[in-house]
Amino acid sequence: MNQLRTGIIGVGGYGQHVLKELGENEYFVVQSIADQDRELAQDLADQYDAKPFDDYRRLIVETRPDVLFLTLPTYLCADCIRLAAREKVHVFKESPLARNLPEGAEMIRAMEKAGCELAVGSRKRLAPGYLEARQVLLKQEIGKVFLIRAEQFFYYQGKWDWRADPGLAGGGVLLESAYSLVDLIHWSVGVPESVYCLSSHECNRKVIPPYRTEDTVMMTMNFSDGAVGQLTSSWMSGPETERLVYHGVEGTLDAGPNHCRLYNAVGELQNEEEFSVSDDRLISQQIKQFAECLLDRDAEPVSTVSEHLNNVSVVEAAYLSARTGMQEDLKVYDSVMAK
Repeated sequence: MNQLRTGIIGVGGYGQHVLKELGENEYFVVQSIADQDRELAQDLADQYDAKPFDDYRRLIVETRPDVLFLTLPTYLCADCIRLAAREKVHVFKESPLARNLPEGAEMIRAMEKAGCELAVGSRKRLAPGYLEARQVLLKQEIGKVFLIRAEQFFYYQGKWDWRADPGLAGGGVLLESAYSLVDLIHWSVGVPESVYCLSSHECNRKVIPPYRTEDTVMMTMNFSDGAVGQLTSSWMSGPETERLVYHGVEGTLDAGPNHCRLYNAVGELQNEEEFSVSDDRLISQQIKQFAECLLDRDAEPVSTVSEHLNNVSVVEAAYLSARTGMQEDLKVYDSVMAK
């Protein structure tokens, strides 16, 4: 089997998990590694018999890999993707797609014009609890869904650096973390027509210097079929929690990455599934599926860039609502790409 010559940019944190899974995947051979920390890039390159770089441009132009993995802050990805498109390199980047709709549309256009694939991480779609919930919804076991509740809480203890700056980050907990819940809601019940959002950064006194992106968000959603939804998230409050609850006219479905519980209309437990799948396993499954899509054009992707552009539309409308104090309608993918 011909392996895909692979480069990865950004291996200071989460990127090392992706690099590990790439190194163990039969579809990829890691040939180049870039990071602004030259010593780190060199150490990891030695482990994978790869070429180290501290400049992403040299990696792309000098090695021209078949596929490039970006595990970088979102604000750094647009330049990488423009250059990758020029050199005809396929790209996989971690979510979110972009900081805003124009940035996302530009990246998609560049890759489409080059005839290259752009994939965005949606590994939560592969989590067994959410996969099981999707099957229950497709079978309409809880009837028509009229309410969706999404929750995600944890206490962030990493570096704030670029995350503290709205201009660089594009947003806080909603864009950088709860984006995965927006994606799951989109995948399971569709894109809302309008949103209303409240956000705050009241916990920033704990950090010096204080950050200026939101640490807490509450968003309500209206769907075209009459359903409503609510998403609540904070990355400054434990205990760590993530769940999606779907209320249907005939029952309730409570799902997380590793659980799925089905209740009847009065709240009696009808079925319960518990799983134990690590995040690294989800990373492995997703990059394998990406390779299969590159090698077989009939293979189904985990998610599409048009879906992610709609996810960004939800987030952008939410941030606008938080500023205006009003309910905001969504811009949609087709109208954005037509410009």
